[in-house]
Amino acid sequence: MPWLSVSLAKPPAPHRPVHPSTGPSPQPTVSPSPAPIPRLHGVLLPVALVASFLANEPAALAGSGRVTTEVVSVLTSDGQTLAGTFYKPDSGRAQAAILVHDAGASRSQLEPVADRLSKQGFGVLTLDLRGHGASKTAKLDWDKLSDADKKSTWSLTPRDLEAAAGWLLGQPTIQDTSLSLVGYGAGCAIAVRHARGDENVVCMALLAPNAVDYGFDVSADILTLEGLPTFVATAKDDEAERMALEANASSGNPYVELFFSPPKLKTPLDDKSLPTKVSKWLADKAMPQRGR
Repeated sequence: MPWLSVSLAKPPAPHRPVHPSTGPSPQPTVSPSPAPIPRLHGVLLPVALVASFLANEPAALAGSGRVTTEVVSVLTSDGQTLAGTFYKPDSGRAQAAILVHDAGASRSQLEPVADRLSKQGFGVLTLDLRGHGASKTAKLDWDKLSDADKKSTWSLTPRDLEAAAGWLLGQPTIQDTSLSLVGYGAGCAIAVRHARGDENVVCMALLAPNAVDYGFDVSADILTLEGLPTFVATAKDDEAERMALEANASSGNPYVELFFSPPKLKTPLDDKSLPTKVSKWLADKAMPQRGR
């Protein structure tokens, strides 16, 4: 059964990011969010003009179909060493994409999406957040934490994404001014929070997001990103749908596109066509010169 797409998006309005702290949230219940602040994005030009102007650009415009991966380590500002997988572009300087897994999962959760994004021409980094997957340590293992400790640990994960973005955008085969984000479940909260403070973020995909997650008010944070193209995959009548509709209703320039998963599927990841849908959507936003 195909997905139902509800698109209200228009060309993004200019807006500028805020720069929140990536330390523990001072509010133990819900992380505070500022009022919406404009964010700057490029002016949309006719496809033919853009294609002509960028004809000689060295950026990777499409993958060759081969996927080359490398296991890497990323060091955070507070000394955590995180395991990741770098899907290396095969040529040129590719647009960057970082994938953020759900709480209690690992980077393998989004491997199918990473693989498709790599074949689409992105340089991709998947990451095991602190206490997860291969980033677990004797002192920090998510599965052994109490509920209170899980919440306090999750409040520090924006530092993980900040370190990941710095690492990926510093690679010689990656464009350092174009970053796409993909989050799943609680990982959406981290993606949205990072997008608030990073002007290099050009678009993001939120898969099964929650309105509030581990102290992060995602519904409030997303309102501060007016004009940032955002893909939301959710179940029909889910709270994520209401969150997306509220974001568009608050803006004179709707920027969130809703994709409903088939009703028989338990999660969006159960839809085998999702990786292709996400990768093509992100490529349309991050690589408009391809003229699809």
